[in-house]
Amino acid sequence: MRRRSVLVGGALALLIAPKPSVSQQTQAKIPRVGVLTQASSNRAPMFDAFRQGLRDLGYVEGRNIILEFRFAGGDLSRGAELAAELGSIPVDVIVNEGVQGMDPNGRIPIVSPVMVDPVGFGLAASLARPGGNVTGFTLMTPSSTANAWSCCVTPFQLSRRSPRW
Repeated sequence: MRRRSVLVGGALALLIAPKPSVSQQTQAKIPRVGVLTQASSNRAPMFDAFRQGLRDLGYVEGRNIILEFRFAGGDLSRGAELAAELGSIPVDVIVNEGVQGMDPNGRIPIVSPVMVDPVGFGLAASLARPGGNVTGFTLMTPSSTANAWSCCVTPFQLSRRSPRW
């Protein structure tokens, strides 16, 4: 009997206990994205498109995502300084828009939408096995340009050797 009354009393105590307020409940972590850019303002059309893409995925700046912009203002040598500044905030990911001097082995993932020469800039060990924490898309590098030219030249070389009927 005593055991039953203790259980019932404990259950009643839980039911009538005050509920934690909204401010006491744990808030979901809002992702913080660092944007490292050559531009001098975040009002460029490419950033409007970036924000629209985030909205299409359900992210609204200031509500459920925070964008931290750092501007090189055309001075590409400021990349390491600005990346260190973003790392001290800290951000969850860095979107790098063509600024050099990033640490590819750091703890923060780096996304580069378009890279000119990731191997030459020290962002990747090689195109075949980049390693590190950098991902993105590259158009042409000196090594891939040589491969592209060899693909174009080879058919012409073969056509000169083949007999013409």
